[in-house]
Amino acid sequence: MKMLTPERLYEEELLDAGEGTDDDVAGSLIDLRRINRFLGGRKVVMRAIETCLRRTSPEGISLLDVGTGSADLPMAISENCRDRGIATFVTAVDLSERNLRIARTRLGVGPDIHMVRANSMSLPFAARSFDFVTASLFLHHFQDDDVVKLLADFARIARQAVIVNDLIRNLVPYYFTRFAGPLLAKSFLTRNDGPVSILRGFTISEMSELADRAGLKKRELKRIFPYRLSLVADVSN
Repeated sequence: MKMLTPERLYEEELLDAGEGTDDDVAGSLIDLRRINRFLGGRKVVMRAIETCLRRTSPEGISLLDVGTGSADLPMAISENCRDRGIATFVTAVDLSERNLRIARTRLGVGPDIHMVRANSMSLPFAARSFDFVTASLFLHHFQDDDVVKLLADFARIARQAVIVNDLIRNLVPYYFTRFAGPLLAKSFLTRNDGPVSILRGFTISEMSELADRAGLKKRELKRIFPYRLSLVADVSN
């Protein structure tokens, strides 16, 4: 319903602004890992990867995760593939040196995940250099024109698929997050940024238009219960 879908918000989140101590940031990244695990964010990307793996049955894959944060998604994918005997080369990119450092030293990201500090708007990777490019809870940080540029660049880098997991903008999850924040999140950063993130999210039709503008023609775009958005674009041809 349109009455439950406000206009997109472009307020900066505290974590993006560099607020908080290392302890605060570590707490927020742990919160985000827990929320991703229990509210379905990780499953969105894992299911998309599983579908691609069943189709191609590879001996090994390479994956680039952009805006990685705590790198929980690359860790989960690497572990899943290792359990299935599939070799992986996984690279996790973030603009924040602090996020990468804390993920490595305090959140258990091992040496099998290659951590790279880079600006997502100018990724230092050659065309078709990774099988998969993923972005989880990342695109809502950008205005529409930049989202188009990012999606187009992801498609340039990927050989198989671009996989996006993000938030559907709606007042129901917004108010739920506002009122349940103290139960869901321990960090004041997460309690502030969670509701802001939802209001920076997308509708399905908005993401479809942005994907069109980015040239992602062969794609599957759907809502994942409760309010997650899944975009899987096949770029293999």
